[in-house]
Parts: sequence; C-alpha cells; structure tokens
Amino acid sequence: MKVFLPPFAGFVVFAVIVLLQSIVFPIHLGDMGKGNLHAFMACFYYCWPLYFITALLTQYVIVLPIWEAAHSWSMVGKDAAVTATALLCGIFAGGIAYIIWDKQTGIYHLAGMAILMLLIQLTYWVINFFMLGLIVGGKIKLKHKPATAIE
Repeated sequence: MKVFLPPFAGFVVFAVIVLLQSIVFPIHLGDMGKGNLHAFMACFYYCWPLYFITALLTQYVIVLPIWEAAHSWSMVGKDAAVTATALLCGIFAGGIAYIIWDKQTGIYHLAGMAILMLLIQLTYWVINFFMLGLIVGGKIKLKHKPATAIE
C-alpha cells in the first residue's frame, strides 16, 4: 500500500483538475507541445498511464528506501531530505520547461513555465509525503493477514 496509495492520491487530485478543465476547454491530441498549461494538461490526459507507472516505480525504488531510512535520521537529516527533494524538483522543473520552451515566446514565458512545473511537482510530493505519513503514522490502517502458529 505504501507503493500504490500515495502516488494514486496525487494522481487523483491532478486527474480531477484535468477532467474539470476539459469540460470547459476540450482537450485534443494536437494541444500537446504548445508549451502552456493547457498543453501540459493534454499531455497528462493522454499519457497518464505511463506517468502513473513511472510514479509507482519511483515510489518503490527511490522514495520508500529514503523514507524508511529517514526515520532513524536526526531532524537536520530529515530537513536535508526535504530540501534535497525541493531542489531536485526545481532542477527538473527548469529542465522540463527549457526543453518545451519556444525561444520566440521570451524568457518570461520560460520562467513562468518553470514555476508552473515546480508548483505541480511540489504539490505532488506534498500529497505523496502526507499520504505516506498517514500510512506509517497509523492514521490509515492496513489489513494484515493473521500469522499462523507454526506447530
């Protein structure tokens, strides 16, 4: 459940936003690649299964081992992990924005896209860590199979 539930919660939030937006502004395959919010939502609308599989793999391979190790860290170590996550989000947001940026739109458009990508990533990770905290902290009870006695 620690692998599936946190990414699922983040994706549900974004899916609701994209679906509600698609009612007002219909999403078409040709909308992708324009370098704006609508294009980003169109990409999510059509590619969400691939993104979700990537999120599950990231959760299993990277996030959970760091999460488990962070329980034994001091508060400074936990703060460093949160700061490193935010910095990585900033680096990836800038890289993604630069890749899809059209130079004719100007540097302010690049900055706006980078901020948008950063906010989307940080929102996802806040939801993810919140759900992990609920699961590990005991607020969400996971059903465990009763152990059978070995005779």
